[in-house]
Amino acid sequence: MALENDKFGGAERVCAMCGAPVPAGFERCRAVFEEVCAREYSDPAFQGVHLLTVDAYALQHSDECGPRSNAFHLMRLCLLLEHDGDPRLGARPPRAQAKAFEHDLRGFPFLTPPSRPGTLTVADVIGAQDSAEHSERVWRWARSVWDAWEPHHAWARETAQRHAR
Repeated sequence: MALENDKFGGAERVCAMCGAPVPAGFERCRAVFEEVCAREYSDPAFQGVHLLTVDAYALQHSDECGPRSNAFHLMRLCLLLEHDGDPRLGARPPRAQAKAFEHDLRGFPFLTPPSRPGTLTVADVIGAQDSAEHSERVWRWARSVWDAWEPHHAWARETAQRHAR
């Protein structure tokens, strides 16, 4: 992942994909994401928003996560935000729905990322003092990413609607 040094001579780095200022002590934006995920995996109080974390990060880093994953993560973000999906760690759709989803996944299109992938990043999530603050930060981040992908909302909504049944 490309990082650019800022005007402070490299004291802070900026992720070239999402624009996040990478906090001191982290080499890359990915390391910040891994730290957030580690907290979500290790503490049940933080697990309630894990899928939002994964989708927001993947959509802001499609060069790293693979451009074909954009459609999957945007559709799931739509399910989570607009269809009251369950963003908890390990949450899964019913078996029949999962089978239909697996079939459709092969045909998902490439969705071109927006030029600005959202106003918030994983850097806005790290450092939450408690699970309530963490959850609030992740929800805001996910909404920011969802808003940035507005040109693809119609596709995501139509696809999510098929999977919300």
